[in-house]
Order: sequence, then C-alpha cells, then structure tokens
Amino acid sequence: MSDSRYKILCVDDEPRVLEGLRRHLRERFEVLTAGGGAEALKCLSTVKDLAVVVSDMRMPEMDGATVLRHTRVLRPHAVRILLTGQADMAAAIKAINEGQIFRFLTKPCAAEQFMSVIDEAVRQHELIMAERVLLQRTLVGAIKALTDIMSLVSPAVIGRAQRLKRRVSELAAELQIEERWQVEVAALLSYLGHVSLPESLVRQLARGEELEARDAARVRSATRAAIRVIAHVPRLEPVSAILSALSEPDAQDVNQDAAAANATHVKILRLALETERLEAQGLGTQAILESLEASGDFSQQLLDGLRATQTAHKAVFDRAEVPVAALEIGMVLDEDIKTARDVLIAPRGCEVTLSFIEHIGHFAKHLSKPTIAIFRSAQSLEAVRDQVTAVLEA
Repeated sequence: MSDSRYKILCVDDEPRVLEGLRRHLRERFEVLTAGGGAEALKCLSTVKDLAVVVSDMRMPEMDGATVLRHTRVLRPHAVRILLTGQADMAAAIKAINEGQIFRFLTKPCAAEQFMSVIDEAVRQHELIMAERVLLQRTLVGAIKALTDIMSLVSPAVIGRAQRLKRRVSELAAELQIEERWQVEVAALLSYLGHVSLPESLVRQLARGEELEARDAARVRSATRAAIRVIAHVPRLEPVSAILSALSEPDAQDVNQDAAAANATHVKILRLALETERLEAQGLGTQAILESLEASGDFSQQLLDGLRATQTAHKAVFDRAEVPVAALEIGMVLDEDIKTARDVLIAPRGCEVTLSFIEHIGHFAKHLSKPTIAIFRSAQSLEAVRDQVTAVLEA
C-alpha cells in the first residue's frame, strides 16, 4: 500500500458497515476503521495525517456528532462526514453545530453518491492543506524579510528576537507541538515594540537588568502598541493573542477555547524569555535550570524539554572564529560585532543572512577585530536530538 494515498477513518459500531465502506474505498485510499467512539479517539490521537473522517451517527456510548466534534479539535484539517440511518433534523443540527461537518449522508447511500462525496471531501482537504502551507510560508517568509530589513535599523533588538525564535522553535519541536508557527512568529515579534525605545533602555533589557518603574511602564506601553499593530495584520490574530496573554497575564479572555489553545504557546514563550533573561545575566546552563525550577513557574515537562534542547544545542553546533569574508548563511554570531569606536553593528545571537553579509561588508575595514566568533551547525538538530535523548535515558 502506497504511503502517498490519503488516509480515511471510518467509524461505525456495525462490522458489516465498516467492511462495506472499506470495500468501496480501499482501491484508492488507505482505510482505517474504528468500531466506536473510544477506538476512534485512539486513532485520532495517533494518526496525524488523516484526510477524511466518516462516522455513523447512532452508536452506543458516543454518537457520531461527538466523534466529529473531537475530530475537529484533534485533527482540524480532516474533513468530516456524517453517515446515519436516522435522518432527523435534531441529529443533523447537532452534527453540524458540534462537528462542523462537510456533508450529511443518510443510509442506505448509493455507492456512486458516497464515492462522489468522498472525492469532494478529499478535494476540500487538499484546499485546506494548501491554504495552510501558503499561510505559513507567506507569513513566516514575509516576517523574516521584515526582520532582515529591521536588522539594518536596530540590530540589537532583531538579534535578540532571532535568538529567541530559535530557542522557541527548538523547545516546541522537543515538546512535539504540531501547530507551532504561531509561537515562532510571536517570538520573532516579541521585541517589536523595543525598536521604538531609547538605545540605553534596549541595552538594559538585553542585559536582563531590573528596570525602574518609569522605564518598565514605557516598555509595556511600547509592547502594547506593537501588539495592536500585529492584531491588524490578517491571519496574525493568534500571534497577537499569544503576545497579549504574555504581556497581560491577568486579563480575562472571553474566548475560552482560544485561551486554552494559546496556553501552551504562552508557556513556551514565557520560558524562553525567562531563559534569555537569566542567560543575559551571565548564568550558565545548569544555574539557569536550577533557577527556573526553584521559581515554581514552569512544569517539569517544560523544564525537561528545555534541558534536552540545551544539551542538543551543544552537541550540534561547533564554535569557531572566522574572518568576515568567510561568513556563511545560517551561521549564528557568538559575540557582538562592533567597530573600533565601539559602535554596535550586530549583536550576539544574530543569524547570518544574505542581507546581513552585504551589510557587514560595508564595515569590514572598521571592525574592532578581523575575525568573528560564530556557531555553525555540525548536523541537523533533529538527528542528534534522538542521540541526546538516548544518552539522557541511559
């Protein structure tokens, strides 16, 4: 069976119905079956790339509307179809309201009609996935281009944002967060408001120093202004919600479902920010972990994830001193780059991009030293993460 075929989950408490559905679908699709709600939930939890879920309505313990409601939460990109012999209005309304179904079919259903609806559902799934990919690539790509431009204006701020984004990405991957583009973009834009702050205040923030009440209020005001700007960008509403929850933790979110969905993202970003602050104060990896654990603000799962990413980062990145002419895209600065007159060109943590190489070339003759300390990847983070996990478990 080809792995490229779309996966369709059929849920029904009657084995003969499941066999009939399998018989119609198996030549073109990979068919998974579940004899009830509990079995369906187990499948939804383990199979990530479901394209379509077809569920019977009348089943003991858990009806089809409830199954499809769970499907919408666990696998939102799977298209949902309800198949029932009870074509009453109450069942239809419940299924539509709770499961947001794509089609409602009654049994018995002609094979031609059933296959036609399945084809439409698969096309709908393709549209959903195409929009999802386009959304992620467009938004993240556009924001990356924006940060490249902003790095020319405020390298200290953007360098911190890039470093924070890498930390968040590694932590989200370690925790196996599927929808993580929102928190990655939130990390990139966390310091957007800092661009408007005085350079002296930006330095204080970068060093993790405590601020006076007046300066702290100024930072909060700049952050709120940046969040308002982000909120007006189409499709960046989830990012704005994450940043709002982070900056206003006591605010009540009227959308409880959205608040719950953002909770993990907010916790990851808060942990990354606190780690950055402690690191800026000069604490080492172990001291940072001990401080975070002693605070009681983070779960053990989050702290274990941070510990794993810290170990993996050391394993996959080599530190080196290279001339300016030897800089390559993807390298990460391990020191501030300054001119001989102590003017900051780019901060530690900046990622080397094409625009960065062009920018730094203009200052090559004026730098405080001819070489730059960088980190470069020795192998993919994903490849060694398994090795690190094995070492930790041994």
